[in-house]
Amino acid sequence: MSFSLDVKTDLLNFNSNDEIANKLEIESMIRVSGEIGILPVKLSLTSNNSGIIRRFLSLVKKYYKVDTNILKRVIDRFDSHTNYTAEITEGADKIIEDLNLFGDASKYKKSIEEIGMNAYIRGAFLVRGSVNDPNARSAHLEISSTNEEEILFIQRIMNEYDLNARITKRKTYLVLYIKARDAITDFLYRIGCKKIMESYQDTIITKVAKTNAKRSVNLTLANQDKTNASAKEQLKYIEYLEYNYPLQNLDSKLLMVMKVRKDYPDYSLMDLLDVIHEEYDPKLTKSGLNHRFRRLKELAIEHKNPSN
Repeated sequence: MSFSLDVKTDLLNFNSNDEIANKLEIESMIRVSGEIGILPVKLSLTSNNSGIIRRFLSLVKKYYKVDTNILKRVIDRFDSHTNYTAEITEGADKIIEDLNLFGDASKYKKSIEEIGMNAYIRGAFLVRGSVNDPNARSAHLEISSTNEEEILFIQRIMNEYDLNARITKRKTYLVLYIKARDAITDFLYRIGCKKIMESYQDTIITKVAKTNAKRSVNLTLANQDKTNASAKEQLKYIEYLEYNYPLQNLDSKLLMVMKVRKDYPDYSLMDLLDVIHEEYDPKLTKSGLNHRFRRLKELAIEHKNPSN
């Protein structure tokens, strides 16, 4: 079972007694994915999810006296994909009139408020939406339709919620999408998918924690590689000075740094500084320690290449 199907199954259990919200969900389903017949007058909605068809008809029958029929059609594919079509014949004219389906919007849509907005985008997502698994590499939720006005309207609603919804064209239809995981979580919560939303959020938190832990390990390894490379270079110059330079001419502070580095070849500068503070010089700074190592390098290079 796909994650999108899990989400829609959860949504099918959402119930509301708000008449306006329920009518807005019906209107959204029809405008985004339904068809209106003229001769004879009828309404139809097709989906590969029989539960969505049953929800649509259940909402319709709650407010309108209609005659309905469910048609089943098997698509000739390798997976024997099945489509279900809800047809409304007698009574369809009353729905068309009440929801002003030949116009741009019903009276409910024109004065839409937050509960209605949530119902509207819920209907659109049920009939033409999808969302990928939270464990996927990238997050993606989309709603598609050939109805440009509806896509723009739904985008407006979603962006009133700061979901940063964008639109792209794919073949002959438009796709409204969001890609931020926190925006997808907010969307799922608003349309009433609370159970899956909590699971989605928990998965994201776990994934982020694992990513941060991995990043921390990688950073630690990178820092250790950098420390090892730096220490190796310092030891190279120290070894050269010990064999080729009159050590009696070196400042005692430089000799101390040479000894500590040799005693602790794998330590970072901060770790070396802790040793120095405890055993030699509690006032030495990281900048001062860096300066002493640079001075040892300069002495080694100058002694090896006196002409320079």
